[in-house]
Amino acid sequence: MIGHVYAKFSEEEEAADALNVMNNRYYDGRRMEVEFSPVTDFREARCRDFDEDSCRRGGFCNFMHIKPVPMCLIRDMEEDAEDERRRDEMERRRKEERRSRSKRDRKDRHRSSRRDRRSRSRSRSRSKSSGGRDEA
Repeated sequence: MIGHVYAKFSEEEEAADALNVMNNRYYDGRRMEVEFSPVTDFREARCRDFDEDSCRRGGFCNFMHIKPVPMCLIRDMEEDAEDERRRDEMERRRKEERRSRSKRDRKDRHRSSRRDRRSRSRSRSRSKSSGGRDEA
């Protein structure tokens, strides 16, 4: 099981999100291939010899050698997540700004066209009341 990493999640949705985010990303120059594991009880899959520092099979052991997640990986993932949240928030704000701008533009065009129609109708009514003559 050389190079395999297992993560246990309390919710299936969280596991699916992690799979989608982590699959095909690179860590330490190597591409990660993420998939769901059939292991449901991690206690049964652990190498008890490794837990007692006495497993001699090393990477060729058929049981899991549970190791802590390196802090540098946790920090990198937190930074990536924060960057992604910022990008999403900026994109959401841009979309809202564009939407509100287009609404304002539509309102302005509508007001402008109503003003134009009113001014045209006033000028027509003035010319009709003056008998077709322009009053100066």
